[in-house]
Amino acid sequence: MQVIFTDHVKGVASKGDLKKVADGYFRNFLLPRKLAVRATAQELARWEKLREQIMIEKQQLREKAAEIRERLSELTLKITKKTTKTGKLYGGVHAKDIVDALKAEAKIEVPEEAVLLKEPIKEAGEHEVGLQLAEDVSATVKVAVSGE
Repeated sequence: MQVIFTDHVKGVASKGDLKKVADGYFRNFLLPRKLAVRATAQELARWEKLREQIMIEKQQLREKAAEIRERLSELTLKITKKTTKTGKLYGGVHAKDIVDALKAEAKIEVPEEAVLLKEPIKEAGEHEVGLQLAEDVSATVKVAVSGE
């Protein structure tokens, strides 16, 4: 079944993309969440008009993400957490902590999903954390974790 994506679906498609998907995937996942519409002639005509605006929005997002990447390259976030006697962190540093630190220290707002942290940081020290700022723009930020 041909569908037009109305929003970005990670690992599948971007907003405005025309793709062929399984009927069940569309019916059970995409349609209830309003992530895609069936690609009828009427919808294709409507989306063709909106395609230029979507491309402009994507370009603006890339430019903003590139600007943020430049600011992040010069930045070291400082996060303080309680530690054990051996230097291990009690709770660890999670994506939410990094997002909060970015907002507080650099006035940069990114969604939690943008932080590429497989598991929480459990040790004090300096760490590099990846960020996916836009579809094709990624960055790294240095996080200095210290114990109390």
